[in-house]
Amino acid sequence: MKETKLLTRRVGKYEPLDLKGYEADGGLVALKRALAMGPESVIEEIKRAGLVGRGGAGFPTGPKWAMAAGEEQGPKYFICNAEEGELGTFKDKVLLDGDPWMVLEGILIAAYAIGAKQTYIYINGEYEQTIQLWEKLVVEARKAGFLGDGILGSKFSVNLQVVKGKGLYITGEEFALISSLETRRAASRLKPPYPTQKGLFGRPTVVNNVETIANVPVILANGVEAYRKLGVEGEPGTRLFSLSGAVKESGVYELEVGSGTLTEFIDEFGRGTSSGRPVKAVQPGGGTSALLARASLGCKLTTQAIRQAGSEIGTAGVIVYEEGSSAVDIVKGLLKFYGSESCGRCAPCRIGVVRMREIIEKVFQGEGTTEDLEQLRQIGKACVAASTCGMGQAFPLPVLSALELFPQDFEAVIENR
Repeated sequence: MKETKLLTRRVGKYEPLDLKGYEADGGLVALKRALAMGPESVIEEIKRAGLVGRGGAGFPTGPKWAMAAGEEQGPKYFICNAEEGELGTFKDKVLLDGDPWMVLEGILIAAYAIGAKQTYIYINGEYEQTIQLWEKLVVEARKAGFLGDGILGSKFSVNLQVVKGKGLYITGEEFALISSLETRRAASRLKPPYPTQKGLFGRPTVVNNVETIANVPVILANGVEAYRKLGVEGEPGTRLFSLSGAVKESGVYELEVGSGTLTEFIDEFGRGTSSGRPVKAVQPGGGTSALLARASLGCKLTTQAIRQAGSEIGTAGVIVYEEGSSAVDIVKGLLKFYGSESCGRCAPCRIGVVRMREIIEKVFQGEGTTEDLEQLRQIGKACVAASTCGMGQAFPLPVLSALELFPQDFEAVIENR
């Protein structure tokens, strides 16, 4: 397997704030083309490209922009979601630090397309150096005439505010992020209305992940046909895969969608497991994705193939577990994290995540019973079915998959109590 570098091709080639270096390497071509095309044509171009969100949900980007652009009420807002709180996911930071001008160019094009004059980038509060870099970038962009009034001599005017995230996992969810920006408690909301209808301050708002928005300048600069030559039917382009866990080498790798299998990816870029033992299980889409056993790792790196194998591609945060690790330990670690991250908006998640954490702690300490395992399973299913947002619907998935794939690990703990 080899990397196909579209989004990361400039990373490390020049200093992050070097606008001249960015422009000399093809930067700003997309923004100039967008301003010449007009907002409607830009949206149609993104639709034709087939770009889908890279933040986990996978919603088509063009139609999302079209919904906000079609709303008559104003003002409108665009938010770049750089919270990146999912376990095993650290791809967005590579783009934020390594090629911030490209991300900014994508933000400007998105704002132009939907008619937003105010934009925000909401950055994970733990990324302190990244936040400082982006605050400097805003100053440089304003000096260069890429923020403020009359950008590149056009009638397009826009501003960008850098916002330090609150360190909450839930702010990866659109409405929770919006609530945080409104200086309210970060919590999900019932849909509809959707953010594109009634988002920030009750106005039409588009929220896109960093990797998603970084694709936009690539598409407009190179053309839809060139973009769609990469990837597979229904899922064109490349994806950034974060690789971590029990591997010899962790990192972020940009691959053409469908260019290999999970096994090949782990072997080629991770150099195998850290101990040399076989892989036991993998979470292909970050900490909330269902576990896949070794027998299922021959699936291609596409949304559909991973879904057919029994999990989701999610944020493409590939976490590897090796033989010798217990599924009970894996689940305990995951629930320890997610057990304190519920926003409390809905009862299934608010109560369910705490109760599941308590049960797995009881099992881990050798005090569990088979009835506890069944209760763990039932609570998890209830959370998936009845929770309001993606966190409550997803955090039980690795637990449920562990119970199904590795029942012997749980039984061994119970039998030895």
